[in-house]
Amino acid sequence: MSYIGQPLARREDIRFLRGRGRYVDDMALPGMAWCAFVRSPHAHARIEGIDSSEAAALDGVLRILDHRDWDAAGLGELTVVHPMPFGDGRPMNEAPRPAFAPDAVRHVGDIVAAVIAETRHAALDAAERVAVDYVPLPAVTDVARALDADAPCVHERFGTNLVFEIEKGDRAATEAALADAHHVVEMTLPSNRVAGNPMEPRSYLCDFERESGRYTLYATTQTPHYLRRWLANYTLFVPEHKIRVIAPDVGGGFGLKVHFAVEVSTVAWAAGLLQRPVKWTATRSECLMSDTQARDHHTVGRMGFGSDGEIVALQVDTIAALGGYLSNFAPSIPGNSYPQTLTGLYRTPTAHLRVRGAYTNTLPVDAYRGSGRPEATWVNERLAENGARELGIDVAALRRRNLITAADFPYPAPGGRTYDSGDPPALFARLLELADYRALRAEQSGRRARGQHMGLGISCFLDKSGTGSSANLASRGGLHGGYESAIVRVHSDGRVTLFSGSHSHGQGHDITYSQVAADRLGIPIEDIALIEGDTDMIPFGNGTWGSRSMTVGGSAIMIAADRVAGRARRIAAHMLECAEEDVERRGPVYRVRGTDREVTFREIAANAYHGAMLPSAPDGTVEPGLEETVFWEPRDTNDPQAMHLAVVIVDAETGEVTLRDYFTADDCGVVVNPMIVEGQVHGGLGQGVGQALMEHVVYDGSGQLLSGSFVDYCMPRADDLPSFRLAFQETPAPSNPLGVKGGSETGTIGAPAAIGNAVVDALWHLGVRHVPLPITSQAVWQAIRNATGQGADS
Repeated sequence: MSYIGQPLARREDIRFLRGRGRYVDDMALPGMAWCAFVRSPHAHARIEGIDSSEAAALDGVLRILDHRDWDAAGLGELTVVHPMPFGDGRPMNEAPRPAFAPDAVRHVGDIVAAVIAETRHAALDAAERVAVDYVPLPAVTDVARALDADAPCVHERFGTNLVFEIEKGDRAATEAALADAHHVVEMTLPSNRVAGNPMEPRSYLCDFERESGRYTLYATTQTPHYLRRWLANYTLFVPEHKIRVIAPDVGGGFGLKVHFAVEVSTVAWAAGLLQRPVKWTATRSECLMSDTQARDHHTVGRMGFGSDGEIVALQVDTIAALGGYLSNFAPSIPGNSYPQTLTGLYRTPTAHLRVRGAYTNTLPVDAYRGSGRPEATWVNERLAENGARELGIDVAALRRRNLITAADFPYPAPGGRTYDSGDPPALFARLLELADYRALRAEQSGRRARGQHMGLGISCFLDKSGTGSSANLASRGGLHGGYESAIVRVHSDGRVTLFSGSHSHGQGHDITYSQVAADRLGIPIEDIALIEGDTDMIPFGNGTWGSRSMTVGGSAIMIAADRVAGRARRIAAHMLECAEEDVERRGPVYRVRGTDREVTFREIAANAYHGAMLPSAPDGTVEPGLEETVFWEPRDTNDPQAMHLAVVIVDAETGEVTLRDYFTADDCGVVVNPMIVEGQVHGGLGQGVGQALMEHVVYDGSGQLLSGSFVDYCMPRADDLPSFRLAFQETPAPSNPLGVKGGSETGTIGAPAAIGNAVVDALWHLGVRHVPLPITSQAVWQAIRNATGQGADS
């Protein structure tokens, strides 16, 4: 039996469903103290003084810390691991997030002090008693205004809110092509700011062993080894081997648990100061004002077309909000991921893109499922959609006319990325067949005759996943690797433990990695177990982000398993007293070809550890044991592709949008476990629908967070989502031996554009040309009123 391609259930689900998950907040250590943070109520203010005397006098308070203690201890600052220089080579204006605001606060929730107390309630009570003397300053929260000459400066030392500015493509050629185009569409296309909101809030528990001077940190993190490295090298300045990071079960990450969170250094430092365990778990309101957020672009785009609907040029000018400080990966999202996917799957012959990163008095922005690609797809697809309508061409026909073909790959896109493999026209045909596009158009026509507003929306796009080589990352300024690590350890009874440098927080690594290893080793999948998330047990790994787990981590396991199988074959030949080329393997049995002489994998494993019957030739000696360690990295990233089609019903009286149907066709390369991939697409669609229809982080003009709880920040529920219908096409990726591509982010990437296009399709005949994100009933109602001349909302 081949396990790859089988829809095997996740092993951890029964444990989770029975409430037996083991999360950081479930843990309690003897003598454990609690940490609470004093956070700024202002978006921008100068700190004139901090008085903690009243708080320090409360029962149970052990220590109160602020920037003066941090500086006196000689501790460091958080780092940016993927900087983005200006286009002319100048370094970006870099202001990393501080552990404690030293002189001024720059967003609501900025940390001013920390209280360590015997209990959580004592810490929270004391934090409210810390008196901070603030002098409020003007704030800027609207990214569209952040670079205006009169905008308040978030970091005065730079004299500007500009973080970096880059240009991609050929400006002169693009402007000439637009001038000569038969038709040009121009649109202003903001991308709304969203919050990740994983089910499990961030939580850290650190123990300190006095005798060894060693920290053991239990953390909600997607990157255990990098968290250890960042703590050791950038803030605490202790040797890496003095820090052990353990990531147990993690209840969702979506990117925001990748970063070097601002609170974790303080928790670990306090544990060392007090020489006892210290714990912090965010409240939900803290999550909304301390977790990194995402998107928040202001874009003006122009797309030019020939008379037949052929795209001839694209020009985009984007200001990307990066918040009050720079988070780890933040600059690379608008600087790398966004430009590389902006032209999507269309043969856009010339393009020009200007991107400017900007500080605003808001929470820092960083990776969140999709990271730059939803913003790019929103721009490209809305321009293509309106272009088709203004030209009077069917939107599906225009897309079909412009799609990259299979023969075009590898395809050099204007944004600087060369797409690896695919067949977009075939994938598009799969989507239209799955949805029965003609029948939907016929239904739409019938409904419209009855005064009902039904819309179909399409988005065609690609992802960028898997990371690339460390050298390529370094050439773009990255301070992290592109490889992943794996150990395949065969025990003396023939059972196997896998150790992976990645980490699962919902992706089902245990079953999918075991499927790969079981196929390569030819053993039952029940004989394989996986260990992740403990820096003392696994080799250094880059963790889980960027849809890289199977493409990089799975490939490392495959290569290690192949090496183990090769060693097993050599041992089998020695045991069977034959040449190695005469040994054939069928499942777990190694047999001399053409005979009945055989040994099993378990017998080989037992012999490998007994050590008495191993090959001893000078050029073929096999050491005792049966284990392989691999560090493997791809030469390049890979390019998953997807097509979405959304069907909406719009109530023109109320503006309410009902998402009735949703169809997807994905090319994520070879599918190891269809059930896992389908679940990943479903989850991504839930988040993409959320951004499209309801999710929105809102700050007022003074920088106050108006969406600081789930009363004000709307999250999608099950009854907001239809039953999704999915199809898959497998075009193997050339950059990894498994041929897989990322499959977890396309839902968030394509949904806002598909739903936005569907709403416009439903209302085009009423004069509606665009509805901004999020497409709430209020926004739709107002767009209808404006289009029909009924005036502004009173």
